[in-house]
Amino acid sequence: MSTRPFFLTGANAVIMLNNKSVAYATDISYSITVKHATPRVLGRFEVETIQPISYDVEGTLTIIKYARGMKEYIGTPPVDANQAGNGVGSYSAGQGMLAGALGLPSGGTFDGGTADNFNPSRMFQSKMFDIEIRQKLPGNDTGKKDLSSPLSKVQDFLQGLNEGLVAGGAGDAGSVPVVRLRDCRFSGLDYKLTKRGLPLVTMQFKARYVDDDTYIASKSGVGQELS
Repeated sequence: MSTRPFFLTGANAVIMLNNKSVAYATDISYSITVKHATPRVLGRFEVETIQPISYDVEGTLTIIKYARGMKEYIGTPPVDANQAGNGVGSYSAGQGMLAGALGLPSGGTFDGGTADNFNPSRMFQSKMFDIEIRQKLPGNDTGKKDLSSPLSKVQDFLQGLNEGLVAGGAGDAGSVPVVRLRDCRFSGLDYKLTKRGLPLVTMQFKARYVDDDTYIASKSGVGQELS
């Protein structure tokens, strides 16, 4: 009997921010709130209609923080440790696809600098970014991938990745997108360190859209965007 994981769990999930893996993430959550108006008329008890008037997305992402530069001082660091650390500033996109296509330098208009959200001198220049939740696929199921979800098709189109996959680790056939939070900005950060615990950093974020493997969210109006 196959032991291939069917459900998405914390053990087989990958969180990507600016298309970079978020190392030592402990949890992520988000909520969608759609506010409604319920107009009534005289002589009727029930509402005339239930009309949506706003769409809001917010959530949190928590990581176990490790310091920048510590890898060279530790004899046997964790496998996924990066010399750049895993703080909020380590997920900047650098030169994105659009910047590369337009021949713009990295660190420019489309850099998606995540740390700018908490830097007062850069807040007006800060850019939005995407967060993805992906499900890792076992290496022994290479020929059994179901990539028919809308997110897989969009991933393939936008990023030119082979069959909508991103490279995985040893013994891993890659991963497929399950949820994408688009056009995000960080709105808060909490740091907690206890005497006998690890440092936990919780980042609050807001997003414009949420896509999942069953639908892609789209704009609510055409021609009404801010110029």
